[in-house]
Amino acid sequence: MLKHLLLCSIGLAVHAQGAVLPEIPPGHWYEIPDSSLVASGLLEGRDGSVNKITAWSSAALDPATNRLFLWGGGHADYAGNEVYAFDLETLRWDRLSDPAQPDRERNDSYADGSPRSRHTYNYLEFVPSAKRLMSFGGAALYPYGNISTRRISEFDPGSRRWVTGRRADVPAGGNMIGAHARLDPLSGDIFFLTSQRATLMRYSPADDRWRQGWGGHYVRVHSTAAIDPKRRFLVLIGSGAGAAQALRWDLDRPGPATDLRSVTSGDTEIERAYGPGFDFHPASGMFVAWSGGTDVHMLDPADWRWTRRAPSPENRVDPGPQLSTGTFGRFRYVPELDLFVVMNGVQRNVFVYRLAPL
Repeated sequence: MLKHLLLCSIGLAVHAQGAVLPEIPPGHWYEIPDSSLVASGLLEGRDGSVNKITAWSSAALDPATNRLFLWGGGHADYAGNEVYAFDLETLRWDRLSDPAQPDRERNDSYADGSPRSRHTYNYLEFVPSAKRLMSFGGAALYPYGNISTRRISEFDPGSRRWVTGRRADVPAGGNMIGAHARLDPLSGDIFFLTSQRATLMRYSPADDRWRQGWGGHYVRVHSTAAIDPKRRFLVLIGSGAGAAQALRWDLDRPGPATDLRSVTSGDTEIERAYGPGFDFHPASGMFVAWSGGTDVHMLDPADWRWTRRAPSPENRVDPGPQLSTGTFGRFRYVPELDLFVVMNGVQRNVFVYRLAPL
């Protein structure tokens, strides 16, 4: 028992030692054995954390290390602010920090200076140039649903420490609930979008500057955004209101958003999904969305046609339904492995999927 507690306190993995991914055929899902956060033995049990750290919360991928960082909770769901990382090379979880002592203050940090637990929606991103996991502001900070912040908090996986307020705050405008921050791999900048009456903004980590100029547009919450770095588009889909939502911004030509609903065709049902997983697949040049089950939805920016793709007939693995609180950034494309990874709740194993050639 003492050995287990010591391992947990320093964030060492206790499962899947030395495991590696098998060769995954195109069109197949793979369930990584014993890969749930609960099974790892690292999950902090304080304040009912089972599945609550994923409530309306996100994850971010470091493409250099193939690690998926999980951070969330907030509001009345979970007070703990510890950071977890799933390593797709060792197939194990690490807990990179311990939870701060929670309190009920109306600010964005706990007494130790670490950021207060929050719903992370789609505004959590890993910034390779800084080698930091960054939360671009925050919404629904524990324990209040109406408390938000525009200060940037960044976590250094090397030192395992948080720093808040070192960078310029997110500019005013829109609502932080359901906000988006997505890395542009071409420039290394972050494109940021709030919800409600929102304006796209661009943040440069290199010079710590925000740039604006895109026109405002109403954006519903419970949506997810992704970037096509070649065509220079940011596309957003999904809605918590039961209505379709599909918007596009031109990253290099500041201006108003384009409502894609009048031009998308095919199986457009995913545009109504609640907080779907959504990312870009460079090899096919398409956006890929997931909202539970074995099918994925592909959007071709060449003609804005949606195609719902079933897995290979030989596939026998089903990742199951998405959480009722959405997926957001917990569905990510891993370039080095040419796989999509989804973390769909702390009681469920991690799944990966290889897209079949068109």
